[in-house]
Amino acid sequence: MCSVLVLAGCASTGIYDAPSGDGLATLAIDNQLSAPADDSASGGWQMPLSSEAKASLFKVDGERISEQAGADSVQLEAGKHAIEVFADQGGILRFGKFRYDFEASGTYQLRIKAADGKEDYTLELIEAGAPDAVLKTKNF
Repeated sequence: MCSVLVLAGCASTGIYDAPSGDGLATLAIDNQLSAPADDSASGGWQMPLSSEAKASLFKVDGERISEQAGADSVQLEAGKHAIEVFADQGGILRFGKFRYDFEASGTYQLRIKAADGKEDYTLELIEAGAPDAVLKTKNF
């Protein structure tokens, strides 16, 4: 019985308690996975009839944003945060993580798109007011 409780405790994760008030940073997903991946670039098995492309924010600092799936946006206090996202295009589900020092009152977008290289997806963190200046890039 004790081992079951220990395993259950290890498997659970908290739910992110989004802050409220002034000076919060906003992070939103910009899902650019709507176009199907090129057959030559998509490695691995793909689930039949899985054509919907999804990308969502999944965790902030190790805590899930919601109990079901993910979220399209989240409020953050200023400072360094660990963000985890997921992307699923054609049945290729992957999780990506990155850390960034968010500024107070900043508005950020996280572009998720198909990767060009060995990995399946690329995330690009940008400020909403300067969409051409990429702050962070990571393949996953």
